[in-house]
Amino acid sequence: MKYLIHILLILVFTSGAFGQRYMDTNDPNDEEVKSLLSTKNDLNAFGAADLKVGDFKGERGLLVGAYGGFIINRRYLFGVAGYGLVTKVEFEGVVPGATEPKNLNLHGGYGGVLIGGTIAHKELVHISIPIVLGAGSLEVVDKDFFLNNPADSEFTIENSVFFVAEPGIELEFNITKYFRLGAGMTYRYISGTELENVKDEDVSGTTAMISFRFGRF
Repeated sequence: MKYLIHILLILVFTSGAFGQRYMDTNDPNDEEVKSLLSTKNDLNAFGAADLKVGDFKGERGLLVGAYGGFIINRRYLFGVAGYGLVTKVEFEGVVPGATEPKNLNLHGGYGGVLIGGTIAHKELVHISIPIVLGAGSLEVVDKDFFLNNPADSEFTIENSVFFVAEPGIELEFNITKYFRLGAGMTYRYISGTELENVKDEDVSGTTAMISFRFGRF
């Protein structure tokens, strides 16, 4: 997994070489050092919404999220992102003090810093590489814990925070000058969960995604 992240990071910061031809003026009077955050760079804001489908504890789940930030030189993405599990993920687990397993529910979400880039951004169909690095939380809930209170019967059995790294790759389509539609896959790597009913590998894995991105591209 760490090798995949390294490869994608390299692709992000070298995508400019594939996106447009480098022009060297050979001007001896031009002594300006080129830098990513130079004031002469083209800087535009963007926002996006994502739908992601993947497996959590052996059950198919839907993540809904959003991200936004800035596009530098129409290639590099910097911003923040956040996602939440919106569908019911039910599994058989253990409740402290109980003698038999029960049906429990998993709730959670994550967010963090978004970095990324595009390859051949001027083309109708091009490649986008988003990477999310951050943290999240998970809750294991017994929805029938308080049987004598039908209005609010849920009880959180256990919860934990975790680290997340999620690199992805998608094909992106230029629908208009201000709207792009993407479809691809990510790998969600989760580490550091401290739960009796859920392990890191239960919530790590690949997801299919659809992205709706708005901005000045």
